[in-house]
Amino acid sequence: MKKTSFLVMALAALCLFAACSEKEGVYNPKKKIANIYKSSVTIHSSLDGSRGRWYSDTVTVAKYLSEAWTWDGKKLAKITFYEQNASTEVEDVINFSYDGNQMVRAEGDGQYMTFSYNGKELKSCAMYDTENTAAPIVQFDFVYKDGKVVEIKVTGEGIDLDKASARRLEQVVFREILPTFEQADMAIAKISNTMRTNDAKAGMTIPIKLTWDGDNVSKMETSMTMMGMTMNAEVSFTYDNKKNPYQHFLFGMFGMLEDASTAAFNKNNVVKAVSKETFMGEPSVSEMNYTYTYDGSWPTSQAMTTTINEEDYKVNSTSTNYFEYK
Repeated sequence: MKKTSFLVMALAALCLFAACSEKEGVYNPKKKIANIYKSSVTIHSSLDGSRGRWYSDTVTVAKYLSEAWTWDGKKLAKITFYEQNASTEVEDVINFSYDGNQMVRAEGDGQYMTFSYNGKELKSCAMYDTENTAAPIVQFDFVYKDGKVVEIKVTGEGIDLDKASARRLEQVVFREILPTFEQADMAIAKISNTMRTNDAKAGMTIPIKLTWDGDNVSKMETSMTMMGMTMNAEVSFTYDNKKNPYQHFLFGMFGMLEDASTAAFNKNNVVKAVSKETFMGEPSVSEMNYTYTYDGSWPTSQAMTTTINEEDYKVNSTSTNYFEYK
């Protein structure tokens, strides 16, 4: 799957979605995505303290076909993901199932998600491993106020970490939610050490609180505790006045944690996201800016620029999505 695990993408995808007068889980936009292309340029800079010099490395990814969306009438049937720079090689396929017009299941990458409703409102969703369906890997429960989601309660199973899975946890989880590799290394080292000494499992608790401004989420506040470590985060958002092609799509934009934007389910499109985080007592701030081109009210491209400025580590990255509609 695209850079992140199904679990990480689901955590991101379910963080925010717009409240509406229609049933949740009904995704039938006037303009339907057919293909998404991607490109990116990332500059990593690090300070050599002994020499007092900065060293930079630039990684460029040329435009390539990333996703192909297949529709069955008004319903999204599947999304096919392609390997980076190899548009003919399929990386993964996500299939969607419905009860009437409401999405009730999304499956791919050896895992699946189920969605349950209370009338128009999304009540909960759960993620399972296809080889172990006895209990969900993670459960999402939604709290509404005045027709809008104001809190998402996320609970997760314990995670047994051998050496290989610990490394994958670092790569697909901590390096997505933490601003620097150093903090990711510190997180996985603490977990591994705790598990060796206590023969324990890594648990996960993530409450997410949402603040709304009209039909868009203006702020998200969350904290995550794992093996005694706590990360607190606050992300604030500003928007354009154009139509969001992902609105009402519960599974949402894949890999949103990669670019710090979890506001893909609002009426409009994010133009700026500022994230303030504290991990194990260490604060950090990152900013993501978005620029768009439009065809009328609909975006045809979205360029996402993120900057991270640490004392000895900097990142400047621009990733662009190009939308083709049916």
